[in-house]
Amino acid sequence: MKKFGFQEVFGSKHEAVSFFVHGKKVATTRFSRSHRDLSDKILRLIAKELWVQLSDLKKMYGCTKGLDEYVVHLERNGYLE
Repeated sequence: MKKFGFQEVFGSKHEAVSFFVHGKKVATTRFSRSHRDLSDKILRLIAKELWVQLSDLKKMYGCTKGLDEYVVHLERNGYLE
């Protein structure tokens, strides 16, 4: 999350992070603070909140899809104005 510039949202019992582009919040997602592996069901929910497919989220996590590609994806799909 840090390599993409997600910022932690404080004050929640769950881990919450938001993604900003040019100072505008584009996406926010939450997940458990536990250290267990996240199931594909949970990862799909996180992907939906970040405006990507599960496969894209896994690429982002695995460092095969970078920040620039994510921003281009958001622009092409109308998530950035």
